[in-house]
Amino acid sequence: MLWSCNIDPELTDVYGEEIAWSSEANLELSLNKFYPLIGHTYYTPHVNQDAFSDILKMNTPSANANLFTLGSSVISPGENPLGNWEWGYTWIRTCNEFLDGMQNYGSKLPEATRLRAEAEVRFFRAYVNFELAKRYGASIILFDKLPDGSQRARSTPEEVWNFIAADLDFAAQHLPVTVPATRTGKLTKGAAYGLKARAMLYAQRWKEATDAVASLDALGLYDLYSDYDKLFQMKRKQQVVNKESILEFGYSSPNFGYSFDYFFSPPGDKGYSQISPTENLVSAYQMADGTDFSWSNPTHAAKPYVGREPRFYASILYHGAPWKGRTIDTREGGVDGYAIGGGTTSTGYYMRKFFDGSVKTQDEGFQPGELTFYFMRYAEVLLIKAEAMAEQGNLSEALAALNRVRKRAGFTEEVTAGSKEDFMKLLRHERMIELAFEGHRFWDLRRWDLARTVLNGTSVKGRVPVMVADTVASYREVDADNNRKRVYLPKYNRFPIPSVEIQRNALIEQFDEWK
Repeated sequence: MLWSCNIDPELTDVYGEEIAWSSEANLELSLNKFYPLIGHTYYTPHVNQDAFSDILKMNTPSANANLFTLGSSVISPGENPLGNWEWGYTWIRTCNEFLDGMQNYGSKLPEATRLRAEAEVRFFRAYVNFELAKRYGASIILFDKLPDGSQRARSTPEEVWNFIAADLDFAAQHLPVTVPATRTGKLTKGAAYGLKARAMLYAQRWKEATDAVASLDALGLYDLYSDYDKLFQMKRKQQVVNKESILEFGYSSPNFGYSFDYFFSPPGDKGYSQISPTENLVSAYQMADGTDFSWSNPTHAAKPYVGREPRFYASILYHGAPWKGRTIDTREGGVDGYAIGGGTTSTGYYMRKFFDGSVKTQDEGFQPGELTFYFMRYAEVLLIKAEAMAEQGNLSEALAALNRVRKRAGFTEEVTAGSKEDFMKLLRHERMIELAFEGHRFWDLRRWDLARTVLNGTSVKGRVPVMVADTVASYREVDADNNRKRVYLPKYNRFPIPSVEIQRNALIEQFDEWK
């Protein structure tokens, strides 16, 4: 009876390869399997990656990030907590299987549909290749089609970046400018231009990066959202117009939500508090007037959480912060109190950004979250433009882009720089603050070749209130790394090829620094 009905998409218990190409509805189902690549676990992997940097600290001493940063475990060809070789090539094969199927069975579909589908999959292939390239020095194996059984050698960095750029150029050419509201989250030209700008920044192809930004701007669709705090409190079902979102992943509770808040929010929320912002980050948030915060300033030290810039209050929970109808209490012994060992803050702080503050989980319990994940937003694009313009010697354009981001953050006076070196200090600070917890910090330090100093021989700090008769008398600095020094070896700037790949591919030779 099912076979005689006009059911769309086609339903059966066994699918032949050609079924995916028998109708546009089946094609869409086949394409949907690629979209988890851009955010099906909300911000969890991005937060976890930032814990390998100086801005977040895992609260459980035995967490992988702590073992790595403190040198208890090391990266090797056989073990790499930040590696993605197997993951990457599994996804590349999946992309190429789709493209191969389209070549063999897609002729029944309209040409425009085929080109748009190819554009989507080549975008995802470019993204996966980029994630491999940024880890392995862009000297990876390229597959433009399914393997034929022969072994392949590593391509040169130039070939790798050219391949990524070509896939994204094709995507930008054939993806739609916009999609209907019912299809929010599907790829568009803006997503392709944005990812190309990000990739070319890592490739140090400065003009290609700014050209991609110019193409994105020419669409006339994107701008900064007016309120940084509210930007991260949006739910897709609210249908708020948000020009900052270039590519996002939406959730819907209870059927398709996430458990981020449950694992990362404070114990006073009944959360598991797996991670905490460091004082290294908290001190970097400026005062509202644009001056730097300093614990050496008696006025600042007396009231360290008063008069800070708006992004601080949108991102950080500190002692005395109003939250979910209560007050954050990080005193030792307090409901959110500082302690070493896990389950509570090891720095005196908690994240606020990404949490849904409208739900009193301490009373109501946790429900699947449904705030929006941004794979790319326009603020990042502006910071890409700022950096790439500075590298091309155009400080005026670089400062204009940087100051747009700062203006949204509430600063009324623009920053200036007399040299590229001065500008890069401003740019690095701005990326640290604006993109906090979004998974950029570790990779930024690494590509700037600063990880070997910022993340080596150092420790991250925290601040804990010292109480006198229920009044905060001062804030005591604590060493969140428990008096240990962090380890980042110079060769970590390029991860080793996994041993299993060396063993199965005679054409692959390990990088010299890892032999």
